[in-house]
Amino acid sequence: MSKIKQEAIASTQAETKPWKRWLLAFDGYNATTNIAFTTAIWVIYLAAHGYSPLAIGLFETLFHVAKFLAEVPTGIFADLFGRRKSLIVHCVLSSLENLLFIWPSTPFIILSFLLSGISFAFMGGANEALLWTLAGKAAPNQQKTYYSKLVSRMLMVSLLAVVLGTTIGGYLGNILEILPFLCRTVFMLLGIPPLLLIPEQRGKTTTNILQERVSPLGHFFKGLRAVSRNPILLGLILISGLTEGSWQTIYFYYQLYLHGVGFSLSSIGLVVAASNAISFLFTALAPWIMRWLHGRWLVPIFVGMEIAGLWLMSFSQAIISVIGYLILFQASIAVLYPAISTYVNEHSPEEQRATVLSFQTGLFSAAMIVLFPLFGLGVSHLPYSTVYVWTLLALTMGSLLIGGVTVLLLMRGYKKQHV
Repeated sequence: MSKIKQEAIASTQAETKPWKRWLLAFDGYNATTNIAFTTAIWVIYLAAHGYSPLAIGLFETLFHVAKFLAEVPTGIFADLFGRRKSLIVHCVLSSLENLLFIWPSTPFIILSFLLSGISFAFMGGANEALLWTLAGKAAPNQQKTYYSKLVSRMLMVSLLAVVLGTTIGGYLGNILEILPFLCRTVFMLLGIPPLLLIPEQRGKTTTNILQERVSPLGHFFKGLRAVSRNPILLGLILISGLTEGSWQTIYFYYQLYLHGVGFSLSSIGLVVAASNAISFLFTALAPWIMRWLHGRWLVPIFVGMEIAGLWLMSFSQAIISVIGYLILFQASIAVLYPAISTYVNEHSPEEQRATVLSFQTGLFSAAMIVLFPLFGLGVSHLPYSTVYVWTLLALTMGSLLIGGVTVLLLMRGYKKQHV
């Protein structure tokens, strides 16, 4: 091998090594901040301090309202001031909101949920925008393919961290009821050092915001125009909010449904564990599925699987319902999330990437604000099977409407180009 060739290989390896370190640093941040010691116990903790199910539901709704209002401003912040900065703010605010749980008076709990919503908004657009850029640096010629692998890896790492944190959190709560919240506070702060190992990222034209005098409002309208002028991007954002909102609402209430039809707590635990395992499996398979199935087919097929899962869940036989929930419902969202994230990033302009992604997460929050209380109101007066049918019809009609509008806009754009 010639000396010039050896030097070229060494130079290439030297260039790729930093990206490997940065990706490992992102994994460290992702794992640390997703070890959620409080996931399984916060509802029980609030109930033990005298809060009713209605009050707890209102707190959860308050979280989504705060997140919805903060999504777009935080997305603009990430594009203009830095996506790494946005994630650091997320860690700080999340640690503070967990610390407030130690004093379970109503004002502190309200403030905690407000901070939690704002904290998640700072993570929303910045998380995947940063990961997309890292994928482009690591594999410039295969950014889309590599990102699909990275986002699946991100989801699998976070799922394992959630399972680990949830398991440990119960034991910590038995030792001291505030201990899970203290540990969660510490681990959120431990997510900051790995982020400091990753270079800061902004939109391409915003390296010196003060000198260029970039208007946040102007930046917002640029992002809005980018979405409105791209029917595929608009359709993806709309279908993402609809499918994720439906799935998340069902997830919160499904344990109550199982308990109501006679499942023991241990059986419910097994169902939740099985759902996590199936979600992990299909998240791992998502990049392979995306390689073999084009987006124009993947999205409708897996949206159809979510609808089919809801249909099975509407059956009065609990076993059929569990099959629909475990297989079709879990598989659909496990593939749709990384797939839609990849497609949205592919169609988003780099300068407004985090802002566009915040539109996606903001729409999800808006859907939760509507669906969560409506579903809770429905199951308070009607059988779960009836409410599942209504949700199925809403998801079906909404998906058909979004698909139809997207096709019409694409046809309209095609005709304009050929006039």
